[in-house]
Amino acid sequence: MKKLLIIQHENDVPPGSTLDWARLNNYDVEYWYPAEESPAPAPEKYSAVVICGGSMDTFEEEKFPWLQTEKKFLRTLIDRKQKIFGICLGSQLIAEIMGGKVYIHNPGWEVGFVPLKTLDGGTLHAFHWHHCTFDLPPGAELIATNDFCRNQAYRLGNNIIATQFHPEATEEWIRECAEEVAPKHQGQVQNKGQMLASMNLQKPQQDWFFQQLDRLFLE
Repeated sequence: MKKLLIIQHENDVPPGSTLDWARLNNYDVEYWYPAEESPAPAPEKYSAVVICGGSMDTFEEEKFPWLQTEKKFLRTLIDRKQKIFGICLGSQLIAEIMGGKVYIHNPGWEVGFVPLKTLDGGTLHAFHWHHCTFDLPPGAELIATNDFCRNQAYRLGNNIIATQFHPEATEEWIRECAEEVAPKHQGQVQNKGQMLASMNLQKPQQDWFFQQLDRLFLE
């Protein structure tokens, strides 16, 4: 059976609908929790890798020294040209490793469902929870953008897709996030009521996510 590795940084930032896609496509799912400081798995075991989000930032290695171990592992995956989908923190880690810069987003937080323009000229209402952004690494192709935060999703070659937003977000996780919105979240931010009222946007975003996973891992 094909194996999917999920790199999960925190319990409250789960892989979400990634697991539904894996079941639909007969993937055996394994996890690595780098924050537990467990050894990195053998990369050759996996035909697909998904990197989840997390509240830590890529430049916080002193606070989270395990980030160094994860970055080395991701560098190995990239050098092997393995197929990777990076989500939020995952997209920032890949961008940094490949030569882009990650930094605090000066206009502020992006939280809740926000419309994006996609490469094919469409519109995607994507679920966000972030206060950092990144410069595109050399050779990356921008595939989604908006005026508030330009670099929303990118593709690197035929083996990497990464999103600043959370396409894996389930309705359950969105409800949990809605309870966490606080005054510190200033910027382009939905409040609890707006977030819950936008729940009908979860399914179209999931459909888009599954299409990207199909393209990356199945074609």
